[in-house]
Amino acid sequence: MARPFLQAAEWLPESDSQRQTGLLEERVEQLGLRRKPCHLVLGREDYNLLLVEAPAVPASELREALRWRIRDLIDFPADQAVLDAFLLPEDRSRGGKRMAYVAVAHRHLIEQRIAQVADARLDLQVIDIPELALRNLVYRLCDTARGVALVKLGGGTGSLHIVRGDDLHLARRFNVPYEGGLLEDLPEDVLLLEIQRSLDYFERQMRQPPPGQICLVGENLSPDKITESLTNGLPMPVSLLDIESSLTLGDQVQSHTLTLCLAAIGAALRLTEGD
Repeated sequence: MARPFLQAAEWLPESDSQRQTGLLEERVEQLGLRRKPCHLVLGREDYNLLLVEAPAVPASELREALRWRIRDLIDFPADQAVLDAFLLPEDRSRGGKRMAYVAVAHRHLIEQRIAQVADARLDLQVIDIPELALRNLVYRLCDTARGVALVKLGGGTGSLHIVRGDDLHLARRFNVPYEGGLLEDLPEDVLLLEIQRSLDYFERQMRQPPPGQICLVGENLSPDKITESLTNGLPMPVSLLDIESSLTLGDQVQSHTLTLCLAAIGAALRLTEGD
């Protein structure tokens, strides 16, 4: 399989929504991307991801049935929620009951994001969440036959995603005191604890075999930060996610931006029917 070609990847931090729109319009124009297909990834603060028991209804009725089920788990009226769901595969059932992840966002926020894309003259194809975007990345870049646990770190937070085959089995967020500094060491005790908690839940509660490897990714993560004590504290091999060797990079792509743009890259690698 040919390596995917990444022509451009830019990190443009901006918190104000109006300035975000203007900045996006400017870069789309400069890069000649008007009318190009767009895969939008929501920010972590834009939605909630809930793990709930899936109601026993036909697939066509699942979304509305879940809307009723999650009404007490969100802080706004359920009729103002935009949601999507994906079932955990059959063999991931717990106590004989199928589980589902439900991504829930407020309708107003989704409308705002759609308007930003429209103002930039992009052709919006899909709206995704980081967990599924990272699933795409792991599936495309790693051997997921035995399962891969991707641990993403930075900005004082972490997340762990277990991918087996092309299925996302587990997604979990946690706090970790790592900001991504160039000379910053990994907080090994906290990191080991959070990874082990995730693996224990996956094996004991979800009754699944452990993944075959752990891949770490994050800003300014380098091989020297993966110490012997960290690798010895985990029951499977630990390595850095090797993004650069798995993609063909355009001349303007800077290596240090890749980890900042992981979700966008994963969204561009979105799985399509038949993949």
